[in-house]
Amino acid sequence: MLFKSRVHLFVSVVALSATLVGSMPFSSSVEAKSASSAKAASGIKVTMNGGEFQSESAPYVKNGTVYLPLRDMGELLGTVVFWSSSSKTVTMTYPDLTVKLNYGSEKATVNGIAKTLTAPLGMVNGSIYVPLRFLSEATGADVKWNAKTQTVSISQSNDIVKGIGVNSTIWLKRGTGDLYIAHPYEQAPVRVGKVEADFKEFLSFNVFSTSNGNMLVTIMDNYGEPHIHYDAYGVLVRDNAIVSQKKAGYFQRYEENAIYYQYLDKAKNAWVERTLLTDGKTLTVFDSEGKEIQNYDLPSLAGKDETYAVLGANEDYLVVRPNTTGFLTVINLKNNSKVEVYEKLLTGDDLDYARNNDVPYHGDVLEYLGEDTSAGILLFGYDSPFDSKPVKVFTYNRNTGETGVRSE
Repeated sequence: MLFKSRVHLFVSVVALSATLVGSMPFSSSVEAKSASSAKAASGIKVTMNGGEFQSESAPYVKNGTVYLPLRDMGELLGTVVFWSSSSKTVTMTYPDLTVKLNYGSEKATVNGIAKTLTAPLGMVNGSIYVPLRFLSEATGADVKWNAKTQTVSISQSNDIVKGIGVNSTIWLKRGTGDLYIAHPYEQAPVRVGKVEADFKEFLSFNVFSTSNGNMLVTIMDNYGEPHIHYDAYGVLVRDNAIVSQKKAGYFQRYEENAIYYQYLDKAKNAWVERTLLTDGKTLTVFDSEGKEIQNYDLPSLAGKDETYAVLGANEDYLVVRPNTTGFLTVINLKNNSKVEVYEKLLTGDDLDYARNNDVPYHGDVLEYLGEDTSAGILLFGYDSPFDSKPVKVFTYNRNTGETGVRSE
């Protein structure tokens, strides 16, 4: 079978973006018609920190109360909104904040404390609406209404960045490094610890949960002009606590580090799970309980004093790329031998290009795809700059050194 030790089960988000999770499928008829007419006539505009926000569901005014769509506003403010159809309850979560609202009631709870709404919840075409004043009081955002210009102005600090993964949501406070995780996504966020970092500019996330309940979060800080500097912070979380973290810095070229692999323990006939963190110089391996069990000195193994990206791993090999010289390297951990695979796989103009090209950076453009574990064969994709043919898939047998082409 094809086993990909470089797992791609991530969802990445750019800094200051916020994605709403969940939906609110519910309907109302009479109120929907009247509210739709009101919002169509009002032409209400929403701004966030001075910039105009186009919501999918438009605000409206009813009986002198401005109503805002909870789903869209939750997205804008970085919260998670979850609708329970069985209890007709809306839950909105955020670091240090849990808001619960019951449709049909003028009561709500904010962090367990009962609050009275200034007006009941609204419903338009299946979307829940909340009074403007309550949204302001509940979230702490500065929400103002200008009747003359028909504008809702929202102001909020950009200090908290949000990202999502498979059935999970994370929030990071840029200023303090406090990391919050909700897993499953509709649960109240839990502070898991502090990321030791000096965040500079554009942040994005990769989030992955292992089969044994560990969570690995990669925080990418892309900075500088023209944004060719990358700081990758790897964070291992277990039992709602950070157990280890590392930072690796890269220049020009950045590829996602492998963070997880499994191998078959033939003696026990069971799959063994390993998680990985690297600072670019040392690769640390953790067992399924989050305990550190192995360290590899990457410059020593690969033979160059550089910072490395770890693109593939298993119990007896590593696939790494030095950041500056850029040649994809396979390391045999049984005997510590190493091979720069471009020399084995490429010929002619492609080989010369790998050796001499420096635009946009030095090194080959081979991509590690994974391993065919049944034969010990590593797979590498290659898109030649000299023709328009489909991407080649090269094979490299890490036991015998034999090479081949699987498909074109």
